[in-house]
Amino acid sequence: MSFPFLPSGWCRRLLGFFAGCLLLLLDVTATERARRLVMAAEGEPAVHAALAALPPEGGIVELGAGTFRITHPIILDRDGVELRGQGVETKLVLGPKANCPVVIIGREGTRPDRLVRRVTVRLLFIDGNRAEQEFECWGGPCDEQGRTAIRNNGITIRGAEDVLVEDVSTVHARSGGIVLEKHCRRIRLARVEAYENEFDGVAAYETEDSEFTALNLHRNRSAGFSFDWRFNRNRVTDCNASDNGSQGIFMRDSIWNVFERLTLNNNGEQGIFMAETRELPGTACRYNRFSKVTVTGNRTQGIRINDRSCNPNTIEDSLVRGNRLEDVSLADFGQLEIVRPREN
Repeated sequence: MSFPFLPSGWCRRLLGFFAGCLLLLLDVTATERARRLVMAAEGEPAVHAALAALPPEGGIVELGAGTFRITHPIILDRDGVELRGQGVETKLVLGPKANCPVVIIGREGTRPDRLVRRVTVRLLFIDGNRAEQEFECWGGPCDEQGRTAIRNNGITIRGAEDVLVEDVSTVHARSGGIVLEKHCRRIRLARVEAYENEFDGVAAYETEDSEFTALNLHRNRSAGFSFDWRFNRNRVTDCNASDNGSQGIFMRDSIWNVFERLTLNNNGEQGIFMAETRELPGTACRYNRFSKVTVTGNRTQGIRINDRSCNPNTIEDSLVRGNRLEDVSLADFGQLEIVRPREN
């Protein structure tokens, strides 16, 4: 095709413009076909039905404002799926004695049979209603059989890659706020608030190459963050973990992680606790770097490194002051390199 009244360069640009418009139109059409809107009045069954109705390539299930009573987890176990609400106006509230997680990203088998990829959860308020749950685990006492290996968290992410959770609050879970497990990679949590959960605000096990940014974890009964097994090469930035029952950050078996611009104060025990799992050799915390961290007012130590094997680690440009027992407590001399300590 040519336009004799235009220079050849303009012809190519015009054809490129038309082709771009066509591709954009096709993309918008595909997105519209893959979108399902569920209103609160339709209830939980409509959410499960909308997810099941998405095409093989995935799509979006959008929840309207209002309260959705949950009696069975919302399970996102297919690739390319997004669950989206309207912010705090969209509430997922676990029903009495439901004894299950609210949202699961990944497969529900005790050992996930495959990885789930490219899942997004955003703009939701999740209430685990812990006061009306009987068990910490799905359907009964933990780890007895089947689903009881899965804790009743606000969001459980298991065996997943390239997942985004953003602009979400998760509160009152019978176990943790958000928990990653069973080999997770490239997970991003952004602008998440977790409070008044029975155990940790955010916990991550077998998690690599992931990012946690702008998280506010407070008033959880255990730790703000818990990194307890194979937590490697991750980045935690611009977060607050304060007023939690035990630590701001609890770490074991964690290597090559970066923590920047964190506030860890008024926690019931340490601001940062690092150790090894003594029954498992090779599970020390090593090569972790803390930068521009504020650790103040914690009720035992600001930083406690509990085992000699946790060496080396570095803290730089940080303020560690005014913690009740000690500011820095080490199991062995030289475990923590302190660079350019801040005075205020």
